[in-house]
Amino acid sequence: MDSNTYLQASARTASAQFHDELVSTAMLDSTLKQAIATGEQVDAIKKTLFYGKALPDQHPSLEVQQADSQLEPQRLQADVLHAALGLYTEATELLEACLATMQGQAFDGVNVFEECGDAEWYLAMLYRALERTPEEAKAANIEKLKARYPDKFATEQAVKRDLDTERDILEAHLASGS
Repeated sequence: MDSNTYLQASARTASAQFHDELVSTAMLDSTLKQAIATGEQVDAIKKTLFYGKALPDQHPSLEVQQADSQLEPQRLQADVLHAALGLYTEATELLEACLATMQGQAFDGVNVFEECGDAEWYLAMLYRALERTPEEAKAANIEKLKARYPDKFATEQAVKRDLDTERDILEAHLASGS
């Protein structure tokens, strides 16, 4: 699937609504700042796990109470975790750009474009780990969204989804290899 077709399909199912009357600016500001702080923590962990960079000495968000953990990181392919952490950190950088713009700074399209490329790099890592391609994911996603929104985006269908049908579509794509 070519990128232009995918971009056109994404426009068909994008919400044109913006309900800023339902979320206060204080709540949005607080949530974005919390997400960014957590993203910075994720980035520090990612850089330590995969690049060997030492954790910062004085980073309050990295102070974790010692507890018994049942986590078994070795159960997950390293590239999957690396890609997931990387995508989170790139989303954090995108949120930082959004927050800066909402705080009055000029929108930095060059930086946002760079974050798109970085996110694509982590997605490529994930596709390799899954032995799939971006084209396969795009085709499956379009079919799933066509099932969810037969005509175009609709709020009711966004909120009340048929997850079983969507899963069946995705499983069929994986089984067929397309």
